[in-house]
Amino acid sequence: MIESANHSIAAINEALDHSAEVIEKIFSAAQPGAVFGQPVVSGSYTVITASEIAAGGGFGYGKGFGPARPIHRPETPEAEGTSSPAPEQIAGGGGGGGGSHGRPVAVIVIGPDGVQVKPVVDATKLAIASLAVFGAMVAVLRRIGRASR
Repeated sequence: MIESANHSIAAINEALDHSAEVIEKIFSAAQPGAVFGQPVVSGSYTVITASEIAAGGGFGYGKGFGPARPIHRPETPEAEGTSSPAPEQIAGGGGGGGGSHGRPVAVIVIGPDGVQVKPVVDATKLAIASLAVFGAMVAVLRRIGRASR
């Protein structure tokens, strides 16, 4: 029993170490170098890109133990209806996942006229938001129309 407990502790420590490595890799995307791009100089202008970075993740681990199911012997005339007890069984598992995402949100232009911040417009995101708002408005107006009848 002590050996199985030591094995369990070792497995938990290994899972925690691996989880820490995974989290470190996921959140490495949220460094200042990932948010602001390298400056590009052209003549008297310097251009720097700015990005939005999002990262997230999660993990879990579980373990349990208890009596194992009895081992059933093949059906033979002398062993019919017999079974032998199995030792205590320990089982567990874990898992996790995560990811990161980045997208450009602005371009910073530094020139002789000063500093300008020009937003990067994501047309797809605007279209999806517009469709969602339109759909919500249609649903509300239908409900109002039905309620007034």
